[in-house]
Amino acid sequence: MKKIFAVLLLIVCVTALGGCSLKKEYDLAGKEQVEAFRNEAKGWRSGRYLLTNLDTGETDQAFSFMYNGDGTQSYLYEVVDGGNYYAEYSDGALLYVVDGGNSAVIKEGGEGYVKYSEDEPHPYSMGELLFYANLFVKSSAEVPVEVGTSYVYYYNTDKINETLGTSLTEFYTSYVFDGEGGFLYFEQHSTNAEGSYAYRIEVVDADALTEIENPVVNN
Repeated sequence: MKKIFAVLLLIVCVTALGGCSLKKEYDLAGKEQVEAFRNEAKGWRSGRYLLTNLDTGETDQAFSFMYNGDGTQSYLYEVVDGGNYYAEYSDGALLYVVDGGNSAVIKEGGEGYVKYSEDEPHPYSMGELLFYANLFVKSSAEVPVEVGTSYVYYYNTDKINETLGTSLTEFYTSYVFDGEGGFLYFEQHSTNAEGSYAYRIEVVDADALTEIENPVVNN
């Protein structure tokens, strides 16, 4: 799967450390609310994550998922990069891939084949697109915003780089909730020697998505 840099960092973190939400010696701003929301996201049976590039204002990535009656998981990951459309779709049995004008169907045992289920769900369907690694947070802040409250987490890039072999120079995230405590959106900002990237993630159709279209069949 093609992964944005921040998501790749997350997956490496989760794989290497078995999850980065470890105890800190001090409480972070919004810790209970953020962790409660993340626990809720882990239990969703379906949903759609929309990723908007804050530099361009374009929603150029999306991840949708739902569980099927047999316990398998369908998902669709889409990204538009430089005018090229890339997508991965699984119906729980077959994997379909679209890359520009090319498409392929991959059966179990084929190169690149993946399958997810209730027992082994796709990590993105567990809320892992919304980065949170309190082990690496150096400071945090509760910031009032027009729509509610933003909890900002500033990460220790030296510690991340040393642990994961990355080259970050700046890395911070924010979880934004409305006045009633409902989650609105997540933002992440990262900078390294090659440049900076910022995006916003919104969640729609949580526990309400009933169908995911196959981009191969429908193109």
